[in-house]
Amino acid sequence: MTINRQLSKETSSHDIKHLKPCTAYEHSVAFIDSTGEQTTCNSTGNETTTTPGMKETDIDDVSCIPGYVCYRSEWNIRSSFSTPNTILAVPCQSDRNTICIKPGYNDICSDLTTIFTSGNCVKDSSFIKTKSISVDFLNPSEINQMAPTGLPAEIKPTLPPNCNLTVDYTCQENENPDNTKQLSELEPFTDYSCTGQIKNISDVIITNTPAIKFNIECDIKITDRSTTATNTSIDLSWTTTSENCKDLPNLPKLSYHCSCGTKHSDQRQATVNKQGGTCSFTGLKPFTDYTCKVQPTYNNKDVGQSTEIRQKIDVGVPREVTNLRVDLVEHNVIKVTCQRVKDLNGPEEKYIACLNDCHDKNLKQEKNKCEFEFKDLSYLTTYKVKVTVFNGRRESNPVMKVIDTSYNDKALIGSLVFLIILMSVALLFYKIFIRKCCYVKQRNPQADHKFICDINDDMMLKSTVIYVNVQPPGWRHRKAR
Repeated sequence: MTINRQLSKETSSHDIKHLKPCTAYEHSVAFIDSTGEQTTCNSTGNETTTTPGMKETDIDDVSCIPGYVCYRSEWNIRSSFSTPNTILAVPCQSDRNTICIKPGYNDICSDLTTIFTSGNCVKDSSFIKTKSISVDFLNPSEINQMAPTGLPAEIKPTLPPNCNLTVDYTCQENENPDNTKQLSELEPFTDYSCTGQIKNISDVIITNTPAIKFNIECDIKITDRSTTATNTSIDLSWTTTSENCKDLPNLPKLSYHCSCGTKHSDQRQATVNKQGGTCSFTGLKPFTDYTCKVQPTYNNKDVGQSTEIRQKIDVGVPREVTNLRVDLVEHNVIKVTCQRVKDLNGPEEKYIACLNDCHDKNLKQEKNKCEFEFKDLSYLTTYKVKVTVFNGRRESNPVMKVIDTSYNDKALIGSLVFLIILMSVALLFYKIFIRKCCYVKQRNPQADHKFICDINDDMMLKSTVIYVNVQPPGWRHRKAR
């Protein structure tokens, strides 16, 4: 380092300042005339001088970076100080001889101690500078705010332990920013943005926290599921629990959607109670496997996990038979048919057909198909035909028709033949009797006879044949009515 000074006297002196503490310097003096020629001066003292150690007055407090404690000296002091928390120092960009250190989060509202040392040239030459770190050093963005995860909602900010501070939060719904709420009023499954006012012990607002955004999702669990079923209905009931939302039963917007069907097509709104909810389904198909689903909802939006309940409906009454046909295929033979029943509502398929009161076992038939034939029935008789289907446990409502059998054609033909033969025999005897009568009269004309035969000898009694073509009543085939 060279310093040029214009001196008025040969015996003048000059102080050299801002030297680095605890540092050995060699010095010399030279005279420079007007022509620039340099003449070294003789020294009567030591030409090497060591500067003394650093003093507290050598360090000045300055402001350079907000939130930092900055110290300045006439030389670079970066290697000459230390802090208890080993905080790293950063240089001030506007002044290279200014070093700034950021207080730790726990140093706020306390004193920050910085130790300055001059090296090993002077024993016990270190000194301490203490800086009071006020709450103004608090950077709100550095506050760790734990978002609430349950109800009732609670935000736990991590504040400097040495400061007596509190935070009051005010929240807004993201979809309704004009509606502000306190933490105690928050609901689950809703997007919120909350900002806190940081206050000191005198309830004076120091600053505000950054907004914290969250959505409290209650861990809704549906337990203790139970069902009660008939052959056409299912009643569901369940209990709802939550680990992080203890006040779940008192939430007015909590509800459930129920669906019960092969494809969840039939949906119902559940009845909510303190423990959970209930749903009822009626008009279901008997003997059918149903999958019922319970979906929790909040404010008409699906939330949480749904649960499924499988239930088999009990056996019901089968549908009655359709397209019943009753035909008289012969004079005393009835044929019964009907269409196969699709809705049996049970595990089996058996068709039952009977005549009249169904008490006569000979007039009752059971088959796997609806095809029956009743033979050897009484002629010219009215029969009531009843058909049902049985599904293994229950029998359908009967379908009935009435039909009349016809006359006995075989017996009638036999009677006619017998009548013709009888008449033929009678005519034959009559013919013989007449011939005999005429013969006697011819042999004894004077005889007293009761019968008078006025026929000639050559008279021939001709045989008489009777043709009968008479249809008795009810000759046509009679159909069911």
